[in-house]
Amino acid sequence: MPVYEYITTDPEKGCLRCRNGFELHRPLSRPALTHCPLCKNPVKKLISKGVSSPQILKPMSVSDAKKAGFTVLEKRDVGTYEKL
Repeated sequence: MPVYEYITTDPEKGCLRCRNGFELHRPLSRPALTHCPLCKNPVKKLISKGVSSPQILKPMSVSDAKKAGFTVLEKRDVGTYEKL
């Protein structure tokens, strides 16, 4: 289940929890939260800073990139690239 971060749109009216921001576990099938569960103040969803991405342990070779379906370009001159 993904973790969503929310913060109030009006810090002067929000409770301590939504003024500082809070995290909430919600299924993908449920709509985004529009109001704080405690004080009912409007909230907005934040974009998370921590993003999970796969780690590549070794640089990808040209042949590996082609096998994975990528187009491999090599820089030849200023603004000029050649397809390998």
